[in-house]
Amino acid sequence: MLCTYPEIRDRIYKLARERQLRVDWVESTRSSRVLLLHDREQIVVARALVRVKNITQWDLDELQADLAHVFGKDWLA
Repeated sequence: MLCTYPEIRDRIYKLARERQLRVDWVESTRSSRVLLLHDREQIVVARALVRVKNITQWDLDELQADLAHVFGKDWLA
């Protein structure tokens, strides 16, 4: 399973590109970023909190669940 922010970010961009979704980081703090994924009609199809540092297993499970309906069940694996 991916567990660092750069790995997770790169996977999000790769999968979003494959599904023709636009990635939008709408808010950032020192420890996290808020992600929105937009479809071709600019409708938000997913929203998730992506931790930047101090990433726990709980954070990874939450992120995987938040984006599973867009990227598939085990997209972080």
